[in-house]
Amino acid sequence: MRIAALSLFSLLVFTAAFALYWRLWPAGRGEGRECELTSGVHAVCGPNKPEDLMRLGDSDWVVTGNMGNDDWAEGGFYAVRMSSEAFRAITPDFSRPVAPTYRECPGAPDPKLLSAHGIALRASAKGEHTLYAVNHGGRESIEVFDVRVSAEGPELTWTGCIVMPAEHEANSVAPLPDGGLVVTIPHLPSSSQGAVLRWGPTSGWSEVPGTRFLGDNGILVSPDGTRLYVNEYMNSRVHEVPLDGAAASPRSVTLGFHPDNLRFAPDGSILATGHPNSIAVVGLCGFVFKCGVGTEVARIEPTSFQATTIFKRGANEAFSAGTSAIVVGDELWIGSFISRSLLIVPLSELSQPLSSPAASPTHE
Repeated sequence: MRIAALSLFSLLVFTAAFALYWRLWPAGRGEGRECELTSGVHAVCGPNKPEDLMRLGDSDWVVTGNMGNDDWAEGGFYAVRMSSEAFRAITPDFSRPVAPTYRECPGAPDPKLLSAHGIALRASAKGEHTLYAVNHGGRESIEVFDVRVSAEGPELTWTGCIVMPAEHEANSVAPLPDGGLVVTIPHLPSSSQGAVLRWGPTSGWSEVPGTRFLGDNGILVSPDGTRLYVNEYMNSRVHEVPLDGAAASPRSVTLGFHPDNLRFAPDGSILATGHPNSIAVVGLCGFVFKCGVGTEVARIEPTSFQATTIFKRGANEAFSAGTSAIVVGDELWIGSFISRSLLIVPLSELSQPLSSPAASPTHE
């Protein structure tokens, strides 16, 4: 009887403590003082789970993904105007027939099931872009959109898809100079390792040698197309892997956090963004309890392949679990896989300076 009473008391104490914690610490809910600020470190509150983001060339617009709800549905994209930080959901046009490049695509996705995870851009000579988005809603695929930017903002027109191989769930995507692309697979079927897969319009899918890591996550392609930069989330590393038999040897750098996404900075360095918490905390707080996950950003110098942390903070009610960072004007904009917000950090707040861009790189 005494043991039962103690068990009941412990349960009541735990329940009360958790309820108080939930009320006082709604991490990443897009609420609070930082949502009201317009200068200094502040948040653009409202966009749901903007896990990845990119600036559209030299325009006044940033496009982000929306991972949707916990069932990978009701996601999509947001357009955020840089000058005002106003945002709106983008409604893509899905009426166009499948382009010949993507002839094996079975058709447009169900817009209500779309979930935009990692995104990437390929710029064209006309100032237009092709947007690639990792989709988990309704099917595992890379959805492809033409992007046109007008005075009212970006417009997306779906043009095709690349369905992932069976039982493969992608995380990040990056275009290759030859018209193909690469994607990361955090966990291969029946394996504890992940890998990078390469796709070409005529060659289809193949595995990139030397990319079997524990939790392949963010990915970039070097500007000359000869190297891949791949995050190994579980072991807190970023790898440089030669592509197409390049003579260079692989290199790695170990970070003090679990790296999620990678983006180029205007000076050619690489920005890795991720989580300084343990894997257990990220898993429980990110997917179960919605509690706080920290954010850390490191700058990797591509010549020496050494990393330096330039920004680090804990979670609060406005923002939690940073995933991807880009330089926008004189600020660093950071996305999240659980928050209803973007975090905006003045470059002057960083522990190491970064230059402001004239425009985003044309190939990421």
